[in-house]
Amino acid sequence: MQKLTIDQIKNQIPEGSFLHSESIASIEFTGVAPLLTATETEISFVTAKSFVGDAKKSHAKLFVVSEDLKDSFTDQTLLVVPKVELALAKLTRYFFPEPSPTGKRSPQIQIDPSAEVGENTDIGHFVTIGKGSKIGKNCTIGDGVKIGERVFIGDDARIGPNTVFYNDTIIGNRFVVFGNSTFGGDGFGFVFANGKHNKIPQVGRVVIGDDVEVGSNCTIDRGALIDTVIGNGCKFDNMVHIAHNCKVGDHVIIAGQSGLAGSVTLGNHVIIGGACAISDHLTLVDGTIIAGGSSLRNSPKTKDIYVGWDLGLTFPEFQKYRVNIKNIVNLNKWIKRILDLEKKLGIEPKEV
Repeated sequence: MQKLTIDQIKNQIPEGSFLHSESIASIEFTGVAPLLTATETEISFVTAKSFVGDAKKSHAKLFVVSEDLKDSFTDQTLLVVPKVELALAKLTRYFFPEPSPTGKRSPQIQIDPSAEVGENTDIGHFVTIGKGSKIGKNCTIGDGVKIGERVFIGDDARIGPNTVFYNDTIIGNRFVVFGNSTFGGDGFGFVFANGKHNKIPQVGRVVIGDDVEVGSNCTIDRGALIDTVIGNGCKFDNMVHIAHNCKVGDHVIIAGQSGLAGSVTLGNHVIIGGACAISDHLTLVDGTIIAGGSSLRNSPKTKDIYVGWDLGLTFPEFQKYRVNIKNIVNLNKWIKRILDLEKKLGIEPKEV
């Protein structure tokens, strides 16, 4: 089990500063835990003022807090940091380090003689790597992974079981993907003629940048004639679909069960909530946010938070829209009340 003393915590979180740390000088911390379940040897954290009350009831001896919350405490030991969640991520990774690859290879693999695999790359059971492919160093390739021909995967990749990379897919460094995802399969392109749907060949590639993480059961389709491109630092949740010819900028986040139709362009730092549907050929400018459960059929003209169904409304516009819908629903009740009042006052109702 990994343990941390106060001096080691200072090394892990050099941007932090301690308050009232004398009482924990001899403690070896064993992990990170929520406020109400933490023990005396676990580090806990406070992310908002509403949790200060729970912190004061907690058994934890060390709390990670932001600068604006430190004055809410009196004699508790605090580690004050610029961003609580980032410090928490660093501490958690210390207690739960990722296993380092050692170059272990299952005997049940098939690697084409022309393929290259970097040093210290682990390869699980029943993996196949096709002709002319190149895998970087220090990678971990899970069981059942299928890598086609002329695929390039950079260094330090973590590839979950049963993932498939079709021919000519290009992946950058420090790529992470969980199980059962597919990269470079055909895009959904057909033309209806002579009474049937005729397939349009999909001959582009999938090109993915560095530091990208993809969840389970995701699909990124190859382009039709041009490449489908994913920028650096993107993070996709489970069950995300990126269709052919899409261009996704850097540091884009897409939550689960969301999909981009063909030829969508996303700028940098776009955020798309869960269960969103983005129609084909739309463009979202840098920093656009699409709220969960929304669908979009028009390209937003400015950076904003958009929400709704086929409406393309900003969040304030959607709030007004909701009020108007509620008013329409209640209209019949108001009409009845007006008619009743007119009747009591002896006013003859008029047909409109």
